[in-house]
Amino acid sequence: MKKIFFAFTAVAMLLASCSKEDDSNGNRSAYDEDRPVGWASENGVTTGSGDQNPVTVTTREGLISALNGTDPQTIYVQGTISFEGVCIIEGAANKTVYGLPGSVLLNPIHSDDTLTSGILTLLNCHNIILRNLTFKSAGAYDIDGFDNLMLKGSHHVWVDHCDFQDGVDGNFDIVSGSDNISVTWCRFRYLIQPWAGGEGGNDRHCNSNLVGSSDKTAATDSTHLNVTFANCWWDEGCSERMPRMRFGKAHVYNCLFTCSGNLYCIGAGYACNIYAENNAFVDVNNPWSLYATKTGYTDYNITMTGNIGAADTTAKSGNAEYFVPTYNYKKYEASKVQKVVSNSENGAGATILIKR
Repeated sequence: MKKIFFAFTAVAMLLASCSKEDDSNGNRSAYDEDRPVGWASENGVTTGSGDQNPVTVTTREGLISALNGTDPQTIYVQGTISFEGVCIIEGAANKTVYGLPGSVLLNPIHSDDTLTSGILTLLNCHNIILRNLTFKSAGAYDIDGFDNLMLKGSHHVWVDHCDFQDGVDGNFDIVSGSDNISVTWCRFRYLIQPWAGGEGGNDRHCNSNLVGSSDKTAATDSTHLNVTFANCWWDEGCSERMPRMRFGKAHVYNCLFTCSGNLYCIGAGYACNIYAENNAFVDVNNPWSLYATKTGYTDYNITMTGNIGAADTTAKSGNAEYFVPTYNYKKYEASKVQKVVSNSENGAGATILIKR
């Protein structure tokens, strides 16, 4: 992206102590393709604003105003923007949002009132790019609240180098027929002790990423919910849903899982078709688990190949062919994933050095 510039002096010093594979393109990893690789590049293109019409926002109202509508808008988030409940953006298109270094989208409210939870929901939006944003909420609480970020009925969205922390219901969910989504170099974690006593009954509701909200939504979700997760990091505190898939074709590659004490990592739900390759599962429980088990909802497909900490396997129920990605992408050996993805200078998370 032409608006992203890098501190070359600092990079030169870093290169003196790092191998070429760690850093060869500004402060980005040599493995960072700097594009919406995967599903967001299929069946159309995801270009966001094309870096047109830049504006800097410092308030919730300014962010909402800039996001609304379909005219191209490049939005730079500066400082901490506070929320007191989810902000729903409907029908927006052709937007790119960059988080400037140190910026945060914050909702610190812990409450039994679900309307005070969550940060951002994109409803029926398309051609959206979100990069280098940090989302922080009040901690997991099982009250059927809102997420740090949710996509509903949205398509061609690229979420890159974002840091998701302590979502109340989840960190980042993709539902309601959303499609052609790519999530790259993002970090998911729970740093706040989860809240007990929620009406849902789960006192450790650290459920990071749900793709598909119900087994009974075939009319909306069948043939949709196609998502790529590349070079993402499920870090401390995540318990499950990394992601949990229904209906769609999911490609999960070169991702890192270090969430010790978790319940499971990847969840294979009804009618999903998952291809998980060259990931690193480090000291975690259950690299994948089957959740397509209810009578009448048992179809699923999963391929695990080339991973560390998880055996190669193919498993299925039903007649669907195994999904194998056909789009162009670059992958590297699973043995490198932990070092590359957890690199604090250019790995997963809000690590891009963006300037206006």
